[in-house]
Amino acid sequence: MSNHIQQAYDAPGYPGDQAPAKSFVATWLLSLFFGFLGVDRFYLGKIGTGVLKLLTFGGLGVWVLIDWIIILTGSMRDKSGRLLEGYAKHRLVAWIVTAALLVVGMVSGGSSAAMLAKTAADVPAVSQQADPSSAAAAPAEAEEEVVEDPVGEAVEEAATWQEVVTLKGGTDKSSSTFDLTDAEARMTYSFAGGEDFAIGAIYVLEEGIVLLEDGGIPEVMLDGPAEDETALHKSAGTYYLDVNAANFSGWTVTIEELR
Repeated sequence: MSNHIQQAYDAPGYPGDQAPAKSFVATWLLSLFFGFLGVDRFYLGKIGTGVLKLLTFGGLGVWVLIDWIIILTGSMRDKSGRLLEGYAKHRLVAWIVTAALLVVGMVSGGSSAAMLAKTAADVPAVSQQADPSSAAAAPAEAEEEVVEDPVGEAVEEAATWQEVVTLKGGTDKSSSTFDLTDAEARMTYSFAGGEDFAIGAIYVLEEGIVLLEDGGIPEVMLDGPAEDETALHKSAGTYYLDVNAANFSGWTVTIEELR
């Protein structure tokens, strides 16, 4: 998420804090039952995004799902940038209760519950931490393939990153379809502006999948400006990019394969 900083949960507040850190349990319950009204973000002191979430009715459900995932994975922060208090102690109960509510919602045909159920099975690494030692932040070593020259001598040719698709915009936008092979792939992204009231999500969806109807797992979620890259683990097939963005001045997403 924004700032890409690893911190221990339940750590003491920053020096000079005038108010205690916000409660994980309170934030989770408010998001679970009143997320469509933006009450969870009002509680965290994020008035701007709370109003925006209220006016868009939770981004037609998509924003609500994104906030659920951020809270349940412990990445949500309050207005001062502090992690929520009590996450390590109550996260197991939160996941169990949320899963139980999802089962009830799926049985009763609740579409939003069905969308979140798809995310519970495999939550992505949404934090995308900027750790210098992280393998995800370092370019992969070029693979080498042996080809025969016209006279039959073996020549080693280094693979390079080849652009598959690039998508640019300022708000929500989808790309045309493109093909991925079994080659190693990566995604680079840059979101500018929106330091106070911005939120974004990048999806790589199979052809024929409709996000609002079928749901999907975002590759990356953001609540502020960021510029980074991440490995992309997708099987060979036809896909398209779907970017949801609010209050950014501009963004660019590029997918490449090592060939």
